Amino acid sequence: MTAFGHAPFIVIWETTRACALACVHCRAQAIPHRHPGELTTEEGGRLIDRVAAFGDPPPLLVLTGGDPMRRPDLVELVGHARRRGVVVSLTPSGTGAATEERLRALRDAGLARLAVSLDGATAEAHDAFRGVRGSHRHTMLILERARRLGLPLQINTTVCRQTVEGLPALVPQIEALEPALWALFFLIPVGRAHAHQALAADGIERVLHWAAALAEAAPFAVKTTEAPHYWRVLATRRLLGGPPPAERPRSGRPAPGGIGRADRAVTDGNGFVFVDHLGQICPSGFLPLAVGNVRETDLVAVYREAPLFRALRDPARLGGRCGRCEYRERCGGSRARAYAATGDPLGEDPGCAYEPGRQGPATGLHPEIAGASDAGAPADLPSGGRPGIGGGSGGAAGAAPRTAEAPAPPPAVTPEAVRAALRTVIDPELGLSVVELGLVYGLVVEGGTVRITMTLTAPGCPLHEVMPKWIAESVRPLPGVDAVHVAVVFDPPWTPARIAVG
Repeated sequence: MTAFGHAPFIVIWETTRACALACVHCRAQAIPHRHPGELTTEEGGRLIDRVAAFGDPPPLLVLTGGDPMRRPDLVELVGHARRRGVVVSLTPSGTGAATEERLRALRDAGLARLAVSLDGATAEAHDAFRGVRGSHRHTMLILERARRLGLPLQINTTVCRQTVEGLPALVPQIEALEPALWALFFLIPVGRAHAHQALAADGIERVLHWAAALAEAAPFAVKTTEAPHYWRVLATRRLLGGPPPAERPRSGRPAPGGIGRADRAVTDGNGFVFVDHLGQICPSGFLPLAVGNVRETDLVAVYREAPLFRALRDPARLGGRCGRCEYRERCGGSRARAYAATGDPLGEDPGCAYEPGRQGPATGLHPEIAGASDAGAPADLPSGGRPGIGGGSGGAAGAAPRTAEAPAPPPAVTPEAVRAALRTVIDPELGLSVVELGLVYGLVVEGGTVRITMTLTAPGCPLHEVMPKWIAESVRPLPGVDAVHVAVVFDPPWTPARIAVG
């Protein structure tokens, strides 16, 4: 059995897809409101119980999204995990939802680490990537609050064409934050991300050597996601006489009370398992091939026994250069990138520049871009075609089509239902819904047509372009809605007196 054949190192639970940001690379294709089909608190508790059932110590559980802070039961879930001996990390979005009070409650419930995304050394660079002005300010406030509360920190940074040149400038800022870990996420064209945003193989190689050199002296550890050939780079540098990283990876899964490091790459389905907001089980969020649902199948059994997961953990099944590579046991390549590029999750990783049997370091940074293509899934893996990359609410591949039935007439939409939907739309600057902020000035329902008149906090508000879209997206799924029209006005002007919380 392989190192991760019995249990994964990490279980990721996408607790919700609701998020107030509009990140250009968003894997989840986040939405402004919570999906009604999300796992409930009770179902989340049962999921945590199954994570604990993997063994002692259990895998690390990461609560992600969307923005997990949009779930009101988050403290309850963290507390349940702590009682079951499961170590929990959390990835909040850079919005006003991560208040000091909520972070304190999460800390007291047993949260082990806060993983915060920082994608630019300047507010302009970070906000451009996250799609909302002010996200950088909220991110820095979250980091400040976490340090004040004594919450261990991890900094996540997406590595792609838009961010790569700013990586060196981030280093002194990250060092000042004193995180335990800097995690570099190499972009996969999933969800909102596109192939032209990703680095080419030689560009990834240069970043990996740069990161390895940094890790040799930095006071924090450096890890990669979707670039497992970092392990090969580390080994190559040691062969050439380079010193080991300041914090060398430790064997074993996380122990209660702390988060360890794996002794090989943690890759899609091989040390990694992902549960989406609807309960679907995938090898990772970047490899969205659902092979079961926690509402119907056992997470432990799926991870250990599902043919796709077993294939992803078998180095002999790898194709191309990955199959010939002497590092395939500890690296194995990014299965998500192979799938995004070719439709074959067992194919070679096009983001790796290494030719098996050839050693040789590279240095510097390079923002060159690689493309990827969409192709059908191979015949020897689960049938049913390729699900839409980035998810959605579809079931596992291969589901039988339903028999068409005459639809029942939709119920009439009511103003009360529209207002309830609008309460899910959060202003990321102020952390309140558009209803609580008093931004909705008028609401008219005529048959299936909904007309909304709203304002923003100022005529030059950076949300001017996206807020009407968020408003329409929150109302459109309501039964009986045929069309949504949103008008933005600034007369009368908005004032803080319009806020009505409660």
